Amino acid sequence: MTGQKNIERAEAWQATKALLIPLSLFIACIISAAGTFLIYNGEPVGWIFAFVAAAIILADFVGLIRFQNKYRAKGIIANEHEVDSQPVELLEIEK
Repeated sequence: MTGQKNIERAEAWQATKALLIPLSLFIACIISAAGTFLIYNGEPVGWIFAFVAAAIILADFVGLIRFQNKYRAKGIIANEHEVDSQPVELLEIEK
C-alpha cells in the first residue's frame, strides 16, 4: 500500500510542478523587466531585481530537469485500474 501512496504522491508533485514552473517563470520575467527598467534609469536596486529574477529562473530550470516522475517513466500509473483501456470501435458513417 505504501508503494501506491508513493505513486500517488509523485503524481501530485508532478501536477503541482506543471503548474508552478510556468507561473514562476512568468513572475521572473516581470521581475527581470522591472530590474532592467531600473538599471536603465540608473537605480542600483535594479540589480537586486535582476539577481532575484536570475535565481528564480535557475531554480525553475533545475525543477524542470527534475520534473520527471520516476514511476511514470517505468510505466506505473496511479489509479491504473480506473483507466478504461477497452478498444474503441469506429463508427461507420452511412453514405
